[in-house]
Amino acid sequence: MRYRLPQLEDRELLIDYVKEHYSNYERSISASNGLTAMDFPIWVDKINRNSEIADDEWGKYLLYLAFNDENKMVGLLNIRYNLSKRLRELYGDIGYSVRPSERRKGYATQMLEYAKNICKEKKMDSIILGCYGDNLGSKKAILKNGGVLIKREKEEKIISDYWKIDLEIQYYKIEL
Repeated sequence: MRYRLPQLEDRELLIDYVKEHYSNYERSISASNGLTAMDFPIWVDKINRNSEIADDEWGKYLLYLAFNDENKMVGLLNIRYNLSKRLRELYGDIGYSVRPSERRKGYATQMLEYAKNICKEKKMDSIILGCYGDNLGSKKAILKNGGVLIKREKEEKIISDYWKIDLEIQYYKIEL
């Protein structure tokens, strides 16, 4: 898989991505950071800026477009490595979505594995993820990546599960 930040030239690509979710009766697209709520050039600028400069609410984060080996955009991957404790516990460090026609092909598992490596590079020792209790695909991806259920919440008939993945950060002893 290949990952990169969005560019202005990706407008039609992302419109197609959103339309596929909408045609599947999905009105909320995980990991999109307001894609459908703001003008596209403003969204692209915000995503690219926040990859280098922390914003007041979300800190620094990476929002990648994820492409398969055939160069088709299959999902969005949001790596939030600079969250406050409150937002970390509410939304988690990692968010992802996979377009409906590309689900059940292992992309979420691959995206999460990639995100874990980025988090290791950022010196994180664990990550928290949340998903709806009925999202079996996301649960499978989390479990395959070492996730352990840490909390389940029920709010107005909606169950949300929160998972933790411990990351192995290796420190090498250097003798002088």
